Amino acid sequence: MLQQPIRKTFDIGGGRMVTIETGRLARQADGAVTVSQGNCMILATVVANKEPKEGQSFFPLTVDYQEKFASAGRIPGSFFKREARLNDYEILTSRLIDRALRPLFPDDYFCEVQVLVSLISSDVDVLPDALACLAASAALAVSDIPVKEVISEVRVGRVNGEYIINPSRLELEESDLEFIVAATEKNLMMVEGEAHECSEEDLVKVLELAHDAIRIQIKAQQELRDL
Repeated sequence: MLQQPIRKTFDIGGGRMVTIETGRLARQADGAVTVSQGNCMILATVVANKEPKEGQSFFPLTVDYQEKFASAGRIPGSFFKREARLNDYEILTSRLIDRALRPLFPDDYFCEVQVLVSLISSDVDVLPDALACLAASAALAVSDIPVKEVISEVRVGRVNGEYIINPSRLELEESDLEFIVAATEKNLMMVEGEAHECSEEDLVKVLELAHDAIRIQIKAQQELRDL
């Protein structure tokens, strides 16, 4: 009998619901989840070798984030009608995910790991890169690949003095700051951002709000893993 898909849904604020689901797609991967918000859906898969290569002395982690043409109902315009190599935005998003995930693996773990995160359905109001690290971490959480902790990542904006978790495209255009924060349940792992002007007090507020939002996402991943 096929296992039924398992899903967890949570609110990221303002009634915006995010759903994590596993057990429906890419069942032969070590771990696979879809993360959806509105019409936006991301598929994350992870696979790993069971044993490291002979003489391996480093951790070979590969992270690729790609936005498929089909996610916007389009076909690549090249002669071969195939997806091209990653563009700069996709490479930078891949690096954001890599920087957040890499410290989670044990120091003595040298098996090759590949993390693929693909946008398979887009939504004009949802920025998918803010959900990409959540998807990658959730895929690792439901796999048997050893990781020390669960992690997630959010974007924080501020419009008219109001802080917003994972703002929409229009909200981000009006925002006077933008920070992307990755964290475990207890520790901040990565902060990247820019602002017109940002006091130390404002930055602390951003980090606190981001960490609170991340803890909600981590709890959802842990509950999904335990089901």
